[in-house]
Amino acid sequence: MKFATVSHQGETRFGLVEGEVIHLADAGRPLKSVLAGDLAAVAQELRRRPAVSLSEITFLPVIPDVEQIICAGLNYQKHRDETRPEARKAYPEFPVLFTRFATSLTGHGAPIIKPKNSKVVDYEGELAVIIGKPGRHIDKADAMAHVAGLACFNDVSMRDWQMRGEQWGPGKNFPTSGPFGPYLVTLEETGPVDQLELRTILDGEVLQQAGLDTLIFDIPTLISYCSGFCALSPGDVIVTGTPGGVGFTRNPPVLLEPGKTVVVEVTRVGRLENPVVGE
Repeated sequence: MKFATVSHQGETRFGLVEGEVIHLADAGRPLKSVLAGDLAAVAQELRRRPAVSLSEITFLPVIPDVEQIICAGLNYQKHRDETRPEARKAYPEFPVLFTRFATSLTGHGAPIIKPKNSKVVDYEGELAVIIGKPGRHIDKADAMAHVAGLACFNDVSMRDWQMRGEQWGPGKNFPTSGPFGPYLVTLEETGPVDQLELRTILDGEVLQQAGLDTLIFDIPTLISYCSGFCALSPGDVIVTGTPGGVGFTRNPPVLLEPGKTVVVEVTRVGRLENPVVGE
């Protein structure tokens, strides 16, 4: 099953996506309000509603009203190698985490705005995990039962702001720097996560490509660890990290500039595409 949050005739609504149409729920009912329940029953309910062409809607962040966005950094060894050569072969004991604000999110098809006060704007294709069942102190063996679905994410990073201090937050929270979607795809449709592949494509060129089986800290580990310091609620998002191939480490650097288009693809999860414009 695929669910999306969209704007239709000026109203924010979620719906079930099937092919090129979406069956919309009533306005005022957010997607995160149904994630802890039976999504198959929600899908069955929505199929009885009229279908709207995807050409008639605008995609919004799949969970626009998310309360907690927890992002893993340096969670692929090749990315650690390219950014921290001194850390090669040294796996960290615990995940490196930072947070994003919901105000940084944007939807599929919406422009990424390159800020006028940043010169180093980089792509980071990632897989996002959306929590369905709430929990605290979740055991790794039970973690996947807390997942409502998966989505594509682009952790666009203003590197010059990110590297100004010890904390990465300033470089990760500019408006429109978190493309998220287009869909929440349930695990029954994606199949095993470790069989998925992620790709980031800039103007038709594949710049990042990695299997999700190469995460240093896999999804159950991230869910368990995050639930150890906060209560996870339906609609919360854990972004799992980016593989090697980011732009600012290349020679010469390959960065996001106005006029370019960046795509994040994850097998059986979707294709998240955004143009870049200047502020």
